[in-house]
Amino acid sequence: MLVVFHVVMYSRLVRFDHSYAYTFVSFGFGLAKPVLKPQWQSLYYPLADEVWASTLAALLLMPALMYMINIPNKLRSFATRQGMEGLVSQCSSYSGGSRGIGAIIQVIFGTLLGQNISKGLFRTSSSRMLAAAWLVFAFILGTVYRGNLTASLTLPRYPPRPETVEELVNHVDRVTMPPFGKDWQKQLRASGLSTLERLADIMYVGPSILEGLQQATQRKQAHLAARHVINHWIGEHFTRADGSNPLYFGRESIDPGLSAWPIPHDAPYKLQIDKVMMIVNEAGLYDKWTDDTVDEARRDGRVKQQERRRQQESEQASEGTQPGTSTSSIKALTIVHMQGPLILLLLGLVLAALTFATEIFIQQCRP
Repeated sequence: MLVVFHVVMYSRLVRFDHSYAYTFVSFGFGLAKPVLKPQWQSLYYPLADEVWASTLAALLLMPALMYMINIPNKLRSFATRQGMEGLVSQCSSYSGGSRGIGAIIQVIFGTLLGQNISKGLFRTSSSRMLAAAWLVFAFILGTVYRGNLTASLTLPRYPPRPETVEELVNHVDRVTMPPFGKDWQKQLRASGLSTLERLADIMYVGPSILEGLQQATQRKQAHLAARHVINHWIGEHFTRADGSNPLYFGRESIDPGLSAWPIPHDAPYKLQIDKVMMIVNEAGLYDKWTDDTVDEARRDGRVKQQERRRQQESEQASEGTQPGTSTSSIKALTIVHMQGPLILLLLGLVLAALTFATEIFIQQCRP
């Protein structure tokens, strides 16, 4: 008789019998929590695709409308050159000034970015009404974008993490399991379900629970074991000083089943063992012992991490260096959050440099 739990499986019943099933074990997978990666799309996330498309359409429409409003000024300049005094007097009420399409586009984009507006372009009632509508639109859009951008930078959207078996087989390259996983691998292949068969194909049997969890933090793979066992190992060996850990347990279970002690067939002491285990199980002692063991493992792991951090700080203080940890709860934004603005700034500097070089070249080529 072994004082370990075994899931009651048909392949195992051929070799040995089981005692009274005292718990319901759900096997699942543990893998590393997804982390943020630098993404240049951080400036794009605050608004939906429909909002960006509508904004682009407005940016293309506004310069055309503003240019059409300034057409009477163009006609007055043309009438002056042709000597048409009547047309000049008709167009004299429009005092908006002759502005090109380039100046109009510059004003439209500038006001959207919060720059000052050019008064010489809006001297008529129609142009002022159009400018007022655009300013209200730009104010609302800019306020909403800045608010959502602040929220997306301080509370970024993490990548999705696998929670089901189907998501797991599509996400990881390999699933590890302790040596007893050979029976599980055979049963998964004989299940007749495509998802479980694919899981058996990528399953690698051999590493211990600790080795499998360590590999899961370093590679694109997961470890398969009982839920409470993985929780115990994660709490004991991977708990940080603040109580967090880099691993998580998937929501969906894989082939859950009853668990019992393995004993020989026709053992004369099976009835006595079943009676004692039934009493313990009905009293709720097993679940209580399991929860206490996991909590104790997490507490011990957190204490070890805190002692290790204090030792590092004392070593740094003795060497006269500044400790690397900070007691402040405010976290600074990293390159993960600010990659988009930095790339946009770099592109702007390159574009400005090319434009400046082109202007110099054109000035030198003029006679």
